[in-house]
Amino acid sequence: SADPVWRVKLSLGASLAGNGLYAAFQLGLGIWHQALWYYVLASYYALLLVMRLPLARRISRGGLGRDIPGEYRLYRRCGVVLAVMNVALATMVFYMAHQGRGFSHHSITAIAIAAYTFFSLTMALINVVRYRRYCSPLLSAAKAVSLAAALVSMLTLETAMLNAFGSAEEAAFRRSMTASSGGMICLLILGMGLFMIAKANRALGRNKQGDISNGR
Repeated sequence: SADPVWRVKLSLGASLAGNGLYAAFQLGLGIWHQALWYYVLASYYALLLVMRLPLARRISRGGLGRDIPGEYRLYRRCGVVLAVMNVALATMVFYMAHQGRGFSHHSITAIAIAAYTFFSLTMALINVVRYRRYCSPLLSAAKAVSLAAALVSMLTLETAMLNAFGSAEEAAFRRSMTASSGGMICLLILGMGLFMIAKANRALGRNKQGDISNGR
């Protein structure tokens, strides 16, 4: 029916809008604090937005599941970008853990970070439930991108909270927490990207073998 498709488009639109606003917000923090971490986060969310745009365009045209090879190619492309972007994120997590860096936030800034974290987690959970009824690589890619955004926002919120409520004597604890949680998040996102690439390659390989066997 048209109603489930409309709800999928609505959730994608909300995710796109939130992603774009948060990327601009992180860029503003980078300009204000002159800190590389915020520029990296702004670039990360901007690239997530760039990945989401072609997914949203394809989905808005309808016809999910009609061009499965084409959907898997876009699905694989998203996996490659996630894996490559993760290198920059892992580098910054290592830098922050090694240097024990943290940033003090105004209460409004902390509330905004917490609000986006809650929003991104909520949308990721909604997408997991809503998209599972569709056999579409496009929606699976959108779900993976939403989950990556939620995981990185959790890391951002954690570093903000540790710095806000931790004392100077707890620097070692902050470093270990940033290293452990950041490392886990990086591994999860890298795993998602590699899984998407492998899954798409298998599906496209089966499709190509089917074309050959059919004399195409």
